[in-house]
Amino acid sequence: MTLGEHAEPADHDGHGFDIKAFTLSAQGNLRPQLDLDAYAERPLAADDLRLVRHLGHLEAATMEHLRNLLVTATHKDARVTAFLVTWAYEKFWIADALDAVLQAHGEPRLRDEPEGAPRRSLSERAERRGPIRRAIRAMGLGVPIVAVHTTSGLIDEWVLRTAYERLDDRAGHPALHAQVELLLSVKQRHGEFFADETLRRLRESAKAVQQTREHLAGAVWPIGAVDRADSERAFFDATVWGDA
Repeated sequence: MTLGEHAEPADHDGHGFDIKAFTLSAQGNLRPQLDLDAYAERPLAADDLRLVRHLGHLEAATMEHLRNLLVTATHKDARVTAFLVTWAYEKFWIADALDAVLQAHGEPRLRDEPEGAPRRSLSERAERRGPIRRAIRAMGLGVPIVAVHTTSGLIDEWVLRTAYERLDDRAGHPALHAQVELLLSVKQRHGEFFADETLRRLRESAKAVQQTREHLAGAVWPIGAVDRADSERAFFDATVWGDA
């Protein structure tokens, strides 16, 4: 999916993406649609399960990310806020669906498995700011920061989609393939919203372009990775992207 792929859909409330339809059709519990019994007959390989766990952690990091967004001018944009609330709800159930795969293999749930030490890098220090520091810094950034957040969301969707597709290719498991397709169908609308908002906001504001470019230069991907163990991040990067 490219930035402009969903840029010109049918108009609704003055914008391309239909927020009302999205909020009224939010996807909840996905477990009834999963073929979890298939893993008893054909379990996933250890590294595939490890990637499932890491993806689950990234999907479950939504509330911390949402907390950081809503201390900025983004919380004043009713359209974006309405999307983010539903987005967080759907990502909760995506993480739960990944949890279900772990449980089907007799593995601990996402939050029950201890990780190693996180990566400590000066280049990532900005990503570790708490909500108070973010709020103070955001005071001088104003409305253009919304474009920073939607662009970051869009890139995160691209990165995670690639990771899910890589997991599916590696595992070659029919039940997992069906689950990945299900999860990506839920996430498809997330990407559509972020693409629509990003393109519009960057077209309208040179300041938004400047702020977004500055943020992307030092951003850590995927969103939430900065809090994961260094060993798990290295595994994810090598598994999904290969070498340097």
